[in-house]
Amino acid sequence: MEWNFLFRVDYLNEKGEERNLKGLIFTDEGKAPTAEQIQEFLMESGYQVNIQDPQQLTFIDPNPSDPIKITVVKLHDEDDQVNDWAMRLLAEQFRKQY
Repeated sequence: MEWNFLFRVDYLNEKGEERNLKGLIFTDEGKAPTAEQIQEFLMESGYQVNIQDPQQLTFIDPNPSDPIKITVVKLHDEDDQVNDWAMRLLAEQFRKQY
């Protein structure tokens, strides 16, 4: 199953510096990705992070010269995307035409 997620990278040494990025993970049918699978994705993407909170899906890179915190802010499967698309299409029908 295809899982898309949005994650925020906070650069802890630089106040207010953050980036929002997207990720994609494939899992066995019907199973959400685990914190370990997301950690593996992040490490393959160049972030050397440890799991800080597996329930909240937060990860931390304890590198003292450039610490970062990564938080998964949205996690949804391919079925959710279909539903989002259907909802947008439905909403378009009620939008005023000018």
